[in-house]
Amino acid sequence: MQFKTVNTAPAEGLDAVVVPVFRDGEGAEPRAAAGASGELRQQAEWLAREAGAGKLFNASAHLESGGEGGSTWRLVVVEAGRSDAFDVERSWQVVSAGVRALWGSKAGRLGVCLETAGIGIAAAVQSAVEGVLFAMWDPRTYRTGGDQDPLPPLDEVLLVVGDEAHGAEAAHAAIARGEAVGEAVNWARARSNEPANRMTPTDLAAAAQDLAATHSLEFAVIEEAQAARMGMGSYLSVARGSDEPAKFIVLRYRGRDAGGYDLALVGKGITFDSGGISIKGSQDMHLMKHDMAGAAAVLGSMGAIARLGLPLNVICVAPATENLPGGHATKPGDVFTSLSGKTVEVINTDAEGRLVLLDGVAYVQREGAARVVDVATLTGAIRVALGRHYTGVFGRPDAFLEQVRRAGARAGERMWPMPLSDEFREDMKSDIADLRNSGGRLGGASLGAAFIDAAIEPDTEWAHLDIASTAWYEEERSFSPKGSQGSPVRTLVELASSIAGKDH
Repeated sequence: MQFKTVNTAPAEGLDAVVVPVFRDGEGAEPRAAAGASGELRQQAEWLAREAGAGKLFNASAHLESGGEGGSTWRLVVVEAGRSDAFDVERSWQVVSAGVRALWGSKAGRLGVCLETAGIGIAAAVQSAVEGVLFAMWDPRTYRTGGDQDPLPPLDEVLLVVGDEAHGAEAAHAAIARGEAVGEAVNWARARSNEPANRMTPTDLAAAAQDLAATHSLEFAVIEEAQAARMGMGSYLSVARGSDEPAKFIVLRYRGRDAGGYDLALVGKGITFDSGGISIKGSQDMHLMKHDMAGAAAVLGSMGAIARLGLPLNVICVAPATENLPGGHATKPGDVFTSLSGKTVEVINTDAEGRLVLLDGVAYVQREGAARVVDVATLTGAIRVALGRHYTGVFGRPDAFLEQVRRAGARAGERMWPMPLSDEFREDMKSDIADLRNSGGRLGGASLGAAFIDAAIEPDTEWAHLDIASTAWYEEERSFSPKGSQGSPVRTLVELASSIAGKDH
């Protein structure tokens, strides 16, 4: 698929055109995105009026429209809400909704009219590319029937920016960035959408090795025996009940000559979570195949960081294992020694993500990481606190958390700062060991973060992203099918860019 920017949509030669439409206030007339002009604008605004106010928000309508020379195209209109609320997130979502409306069509050449007001041309182009790629991912991997709408055979996408001047070099860079990020998001979605029997820790390590080969990343796996010699007792305690060997996956990217790492990414890699001896209920347990969404996100982000050639050094680890009951499984009350030297009493074997992250963050700090971001589907409590639309952000210092939050805003992913105070740290102290892995239900998301914080050195800048709210959609939306969403890949790449001084 090729992307390029144009000032106006060609009068012929397109199979489909996507036009976002804004409506500012009750009773207001619809306004097509700035990229639409002439008859195309009139048709889009007419279609929005016919649909009625608010009927197309996060939805779409279409009609067959005639062009010059007898050609026809499919016009897809997506209502984008109020123009003063338009941002990068809304930009990629409306484009994705428009392209998803073309599933089942034969569209090969597509025009997408962009709105640049408020976000700028570079962000509009990048987010549109991401939206197209996001819409072109199909989770129905193992369906064998022919009753589903296929993806459109898109081979060229024209990004219509209107009359606003834009340099070819800047547009090319925005397209390249959008492709790198969009494909990284879909890489993460595909990994965490796989069933657990096809995405074991060994399979995840193989996927990471292929990614490393593609993007010239350094790849290594710390096997169980080596992890035991190193003292990763917290991580290995989770693996005890499974016959599948645990794999501590390490990727390294060196974008500058100096030693050390400017950023470390640590992702929870539980390829299936039954809860262990503290077993979960059977309802929706099948969804626990995506409990490695954090690992998929950090690994996918490394591919984009390398592809963009960002001038910084990054280390990424994904402690991968299954969490199953078995004859050797960890029992509630067992005590283990973590890589940081702190002892851990396991109160609840279903609070396993923090156990693998504890050794993950300790490892990257030993390797010389100045900043650490860990990503995990850690707690159901964050979903209670923030609903389905925000990722919870914990950590220190406040300046680094704000840098992460701003990166998320620029990337089109919502982050919300959550409390992490000494009271939560006190609640995670054990009666017989240094730490306990469960402190009760109240403030559960903050308690999980406080446990990981025990392995963070005083001078380390650290952010913990709890993506349990945003990693997986339980229902289809206009811009996305049910399932894995690839969060927070966009934020991680933007954060790396900001640290490297290359943010947009």
